[in-house]
Amino acid sequence: MIFELRNSLEATARTFFMYSATPTTLEFKRVGVLLMATPDQIPSDLTLEVAVNLSPERFMAVARAFFGYVEEIGRSITADESGPDWIVRLREGSHLIGVDPAPNTSIEAVHAVYAKAESGIKQLSVGDLTGAGLSDAALKHLRNLADATIIDRTRTVPIRLWVKRAPTELNKEIANLIRDDWNVDYHDFGTIEGKLEAIQDRGALNLTVRDPYLRQTVRCIVSENLLKKAFENFRQRVELSGTIHYRKNGKPISIEVAEITPLEDDTTLPTLNDVRGILRFDA
Repeated sequence: MIFELRNSLEATARTFFMYSATPTTLEFKRVGVLLMATPDQIPSDLTLEVAVNLSPERFMAVARAFFGYVEEIGRSITADESGPDWIVRLREGSHLIGVDPAPNTSIEAVHAVYAKAESGIKQLSVGDLTGAGLSDAALKHLRNLADATIIDRTRTVPIRLWVKRAPTELNKEIANLIRDDWNVDYHDFGTIEGKLEAIQDRGALNLTVRDPYLRQTVRCIVSENLLKKAFENFRQRVELSGTIHYRKNGKPISIEVAEITPLEDDTTLPTLNDVRGILRFDA
């Protein structure tokens, strides 16, 4: 029997709490490795296999990381950052979590997610974090998935991502690669342009500046004396000056804001046709 959950992936993750109390649906036992799945057992073209019995809490963490990974990749490949809609498929009594595209979802976008989800893991497996081409949010979810393979210093458990019935193994080296890259940074004074936004992380509200063209978000560290000006320019284009912290690959991750300069909104800037009209001349 296969259960279909048509809520958002986040809502579906919460639904797993109900299943944890139903032994006939999902059975949680002490940690113990299960038999690995075969291609004919995989319920969908994008499936996570957790070949180990987990506690409800760990299973929830793994499910959230998987759904988050899929959703973040979907956002990165669609112009409006909405991403494809998915239906979750869960086989009764199994250790397989699958997602299928919802009806009327762009097939091109779905196949792009499949390809990116698989290639991202494969590139990280050979140590190529840049080649993986994954956003920070996707890397964070993937790191959590890879961390779930670790029981202790000597024991690991198998977790595999199946794409079109072909498995790709996750391992602790992937988590270590991401963690090591994020731990190494340098800083310099500079400026960043983008829209000033706010995100909620673990119950706290954090300011960020986002470049919609590069699809890059940088966390803002704002002193108390600049908070009023920051909120006056909330959801507006700004130029932030201050000390920028970078990752090893040169990607900015945060800025200690020293000055906030409002900029004109994109809608007030000249279009390409306007520029062509200005530059056109008669021979």
